[in-house]
Amino acid sequence: MQFLQVMQQFSAAQSDQVQIEVPAGWGQGRALFGGMAAALAAQHLLNGPVSAADIRSLTVSFVAPLEPGMATVSRRILRQGKSVTQALVEIEQQGQVALVLLASFGVARESKLDLPLLPELQHNSISQHRGWQMPAAPGVPEFTQHIDFMLDAGAWPYSGGSQRVLAGRNRLKAHQSEAGLPELLALIDAWWPVSLGLLPQPAPASSLTWTLELLPGWTGFNGEEFWSYAAEIEQGADGYHLISSRLWNPAGALVGLSRQVVTVFA
Repeated sequence: MQFLQVMQQFSAAQSDQVQIEVPAGWGQGRALFGGMAAALAAQHLLNGPVSAADIRSLTVSFVAPLEPGMATVSRRILRQGKSVTQALVEIEQQGQVALVLLASFGVARESKLDLPLLPELQHNSISQHRGWQMPAAPGVPEFTQHIDFMLDAGAWPYSGGSQRVLAGRNRLKAHQSEAGLPELLALIDAWWPVSLGLLPQPAPASSLTWTLELLPGWTGFNGEEFWSYAAEIEQGADGYHLISSRLWNPAGALVGLSRQVVTVFA
């Protein structure tokens, strides 16, 4: 099932709680790929009384594995003020909460403070690209068959690399001319944790939490174009790695700041 087909399960006419089918073919081990899980929650949220253009921050907690089959997705507005709205989405499966998404929306306001991006956060284009199509082999997540990758820097998963950084570009294979927040979440989370490139052989790893802040310029993008991504491990010990990353739109403008806590069982 292609990405767009999965999202078409949701409708603006639906109630705050809906039943959906978690798709097969988007797995990462025994669980659903985290970017797709977050996209499911985001799609249901955006069909409610909120505007995607006003989204400022998302925090996703991966509570339990989502597996192919039926699941319940529910949303609620926690508070709606004059400028800021806070909303919550939960995905449940077999009586267990599997994912919680907390979203913050803020309408643009006139402000005396207008601070440009710091120089170190500007897009640093890399001229040499190494295209990569993940092979359909044991240990390779099945969801990667839906993604086009262009690797710029860093190591392949389980290649025993030494760099604590990862950079590249990607897009959905079945891209559509207009794309939005669910597609963006899938693209960001499609990149493997930098930690996996340091391991010499396969080992389990998964995201514990994921926080994403969005800047102006992410909306209304063309799904045919590649988005740039760069990540680094800030600290790693005791089986938990703190990873920060940045996302640029096809025009080279910084549009996203991301942080993950990744559990590494090695």
